Parts: sequence; structure tokens; C-alpha cells
Amino acid sequence: MTGRLHVVPPPEDRYGSTDPVQLLDGLVQFRDGTEVPIQAPGSEDLRSHLGRLGTRPVTTGLAGDELLADIAAERLTGCGGGHFPVARKWQSHQDAGGGGFLVGNGAESEPLSAKDAALMQLRPHLVLDGMACAAQATGARECVLWLHESARATRRSMTRALAERAAANTHEPGVRIALAPDHYLSGESSAVVRALSGGPALPQFRRRPTTMSGVHGQPTLIHNVETLARIGLIARRIVPDSVLVTIATEQARTVVEMERGGLLTDALATAGFCGPPGAVLIGGYGGRWLDGAAAVAATLDPTGLARHHAMLGAGVLRPIRPDQCGLRLTAEIADYLARSSAAQCGPCLYGLRALADTLGALLVGQARPQQLAQLHRHRAEIAGRGACHHPDGAVGMIASALDVFERDLTAHLQRGACAVE
Repeated sequence: MTGRLHVVPPPEDRYGSTDPVQLLDGLVQFRDGTEVPIQAPGSEDLRSHLGRLGTRPVTTGLAGDELLADIAAERLTGCGGGHFPVARKWQSHQDAGGGGFLVGNGAESEPLSAKDAALMQLRPHLVLDGMACAAQATGARECVLWLHESARATRRSMTRALAERAAANTHEPGVRIALAPDHYLSGESSAVVRALSGGPALPQFRRRPTTMSGVHGQPTLIHNVETLARIGLIARRIVPDSVLVTIATEQARTVVEMERGGLLTDALATAGFCGPPGAVLIGGYGGRWLDGAAAVAATLDPTGLARHHAMLGAGVLRPIRPDQCGLRLTAEIADYLARSSAAQCGPCLYGLRALADTLGALLVGQARPQQLAQLHRHRAEIAGRGACHHPDGAVGMIASALDVFERDLTAHLQRGACAVE
């Protein structure tokens, strides 16, 4: 199969609408620090889900091959941060003999993100459709949904949805829920494999991909839950040309679905952030800062973001106003990332703490000029040397901040404050 699929309208849904399907039907807003949305479209039970989209296609045998071809034609990539091509991951899994495990990764470890929680609380059956389609297509014998221990509302939603499907006798692979500790690194793929194999939920250095040797040494597919939701739509030949992002501010996290290629600032405005930003952290805590001018010009697609040396990553936009200090937020994030270290290698245990401490001293005017040179040296020494990619994300975020907030950096060095403080 060649070319791209076409977006097709769904069957008439319960509202009588035949608009093209999106992942979400409206804004979903979470007050900062909360798990339950304060503003959201209705949560779908199985009956309303089937009324909107129809019965899930069976994807065994030749239908599974067709689904793989459709995923390849759509160039679907993972939505958890790495954006690895899904078709290549499936092919690697098949080359290793298939079967094994399928893990739906809903442990949304990125503190600024809420898109996975929104999907699992409001569209749980779409996520489970994707799991069932992927498991049937790849021959996975065991399906696991990986959630944080504290995600109680999400767990209730998914447990209720699984019970509905069992009562409806949907004839699909069963799914068990496994709980992860509330840690920044517990959603990292090698940490998931390690924990499900009986070890701690911490990253590990791996010579072979999980698709070849994962949980208990078996071939294992790990997909972010948004990726699974999109697979559930592609199996129906429905392909929203959209981007799901979380806009995080001091007050709230707002999940919006935007047209792919739309302006980044349009997404901010949709979430209520008005006016040009002073800067935007794109991709989450392991992402990159864009200055205000770059943010105004950026579009929400890989090519548009690559022009500014950025990636959507975990699907997070963290804007700041022109009167806010980006270095202060960077220092807070760096301290969090240092505290979240797996403590399994020097770059993670000592390097991140050194970077965070230097940034903290810089903010209050206690850093000396030679410490700034030391900060740049530590960045170069840490990059690419960790046992996992945790230090790399932190280093990249800090490096972008030192470039974007260069003027503020000089002011902090000289007097412990910058023009906006």
C-alpha cells in the first residue's frame, strides 16, 4: 500500500454530528497539581464509543499485515517523546518472532504533561481498541497497561472500561494493569521492562532493543497510550491530521488538539495564553527553549520545529511571559531532574546535581564567572555519557536556556537578578 490514508467521517455519533473524528472533542483542563480535569468533554462509555466509531476491526492474519502497511503509509511515530516510527518497531518485533508482551505506557512521568491522562479518562475505549488491534496484529500474548500508583482517577477509568468490554464479550486479548512508582524515570522503556521482569523501575543499559528482548527476555512492544489511540483510529481508516499538546502555565495544564502545521502561538491562544510569549519550553523538561521570535514563527510539525532545532517531544509547551525569568524556571527544572536521578552512574548522580547547584547559585548572585565556564564544561562532559538518556535531556534543556536567556545570564552574574525581576 502506498500513499497516505484519507481522513474519513465517522458514523453518525450520539450527537447527530458527522464531523471528522478527533482524539478529543474539546479542551481538557487540569488545575496545576491535580489529576482530575476541571474542564473536559464527556467521558465515553463503551456504548457511546461504539456509536461514534463503530465496532473495532479485527486485525489478525492478513488484516494485521494491512494495518502495518497503513501505519507505515501514515508514517506514525510514537507519541511518548522519542517519536520512533511505529512500523519499524513492529517489524523489529516480528523479526524477533513476535508474540511476547504488549505494554501500553500510561505512566505520564513528564510533570507538565496531561494528554495521556485526558485520553485515558475521557477516551479509554479508544486506547483499549489500539491495544487490542496492536496485540492481534503482532501476536502479543500478554497485554499490560502501565500506570503510576498515584493516578487513581485514570486507573478507575481504565478499570471500568475493561469491565465494560469483558461484560460485552468483545473477544480480544485481556489487559492487566500494573502500577509504577511515582518517579520521573519509571515510564522510561527500559525501566518498564526491568520492573515488569521483577526488578526496580529504573532505567538500564540495553544492548538489544525491547522489541527483540524485553519483559522476561521475550519480544516486547511498548507504546505510549496516545500512540495506541491513533492505532485504534488508523485501524478504522480514520486519520486525524492533528497534534495533541499540553500547554502548561503556573495555573493549569490544558490539553488541546491542533491541526498539524498550525502556529504554535495559536495553540497557546486556544489555551488562554494571550499575547506574544517571552519564550517557550517545547518538549517538556527534557526539551528545548525557543525565544519569543522563534516561538511566534514556529509551526506544530516536525519540519517547522526542526527549523528551530526543536522537537515536540512529550507534546508539551511551557510558555513564559516577557516579564518572567526563564533562568529561574530552568534552575527549578534542573533541580527537579537532579533529584530524579536514577543514581546509577556518575553523570546522572553527580553531573546533574553540579549543574543544578551552579544554576541555583547564579540566580542569587553567588556564582563566580569561572563557575559559568565550569557549567559549560560540565555540560560537554555529561552529554552522551549517562547509562540512560536522562542526563542528555537535562543537558540539552539547560544548554538552550543559556543561549535564549544570555542577557539575563549576564545580569544574574553581575547582580543576582535580571531585568524582569
